[in-house]
Amino acid sequence: MTINMNNINKITIRLADNLDKDKWNQYLIKTQGGILGHQWQWRSILTNSFNIQPYYIIAEKENNVVGLLPTVFMSSFIFGKFLISLPWLDYGGPIADNDTIASKLVDKAEVIAQKNQCRFLELRAVKHRLSNLTEKIDKFGFQLDLTLGQEEVWKSFDAKARNQVRKAEKSGLTVNFGKAELLDDFYKIFSRNMRDLGTPVWPKKLFTEILHHFKNDCEFALVKMDQKPIAAGMLIHYFDYSVVPSASANREYLKYCPNNLMYWEIIKRCIQRGSKTFDFGRSSRGSGTNRFKKQWVKEPISQIWQYRLLEIDELPELNPNNPKFKLAISIWKKLPLPIANFFGPKIVTRLP
Repeated sequence: MTINMNNINKITIRLADNLDKDKWNQYLIKTQGGILGHQWQWRSILTNSFNIQPYYIIAEKENNVVGLLPTVFMSSFIFGKFLISLPWLDYGGPIADNDTIASKLVDKAEVIAQKNQCRFLELRAVKHRLSNLTEKIDKFGFQLDLTLGQEEVWKSFDAKARNQVRKAEKSGLTVNFGKAELLDDFYKIFSRNMRDLGTPVWPKKLFTEILHHFKNDCEFALVKMDQKPIAAGMLIHYFDYSVVPSASANREYLKYCPNNLMYWEIIKRCIQRGSKTFDFGRSSRGSGTNRFKKQWVKEPISQIWQYRLLEIDELPELNPNNPKFKLAISIWKKLPLPIANFFGPKIVTRLP
């Protein structure tokens, strides 16, 4: 495609403000760009939950939106400063009419990052794969096509996954759905599992904010055994797309396969509401979650994370797989749950 440079020169790049909320979201709908996390609502969710500085960048031509890039500035005493698109979420990066506009948005983000003395700019699972950025390719997305219908979707799963669903049903496990009334049960299970993994837990306020901003499109799934909550997940819908960004189970009940039953009931619910795609969320190559999700989606999608390295020469590895964090993870697993839940949000909200 030939790009008219005179038209490109007429494009203005600026920081968006609250008056841009409607045009921002309308552009996403019009272009079918982004997946959930690009919505303007996340600006408030992340700001209120993490106490971070948002920089939402918008490109316009003759007062019409032609591109956008949501970013947030994060600062850690230990790990330094970063500009991320977007933390906690699986997807980010620019959404634009073409790669040239996308590149201009990233250039603007780089200026912001340099002004804030950031070590790097991180763009997660980008739609526009720009050639002048450093890449990380060890992440995978697992998206399930629901348009085949419930019977064919069921047949597409690995035999082991189907057998584990049956095992959970025979064990008497049940799944019910709800909204704010299930938040406490969800967070109790989620925070305990995060401690057991040796990972600081996200603040409860994050999930409260999501419920507030997506009140009609967010719900929880809760698995019970003999009326005892043993597993839970958060489910968010965006038009014909549905995703579970967070899910956990109490480890002593894993032998009953609560996660398998929960995901199957969630998938059935998504099909019934008319969703065309169910997203299991990202995972890293070789991880346990990667192996679990491949039972449901045989062909994961490679997620390209792109970086502009500013004050470092190598890609950042601020994740539990980094051997440098092995001792810290081991210590965290041994913390009493109330202590882990108190300090966890103070730490994790300063990490990309």
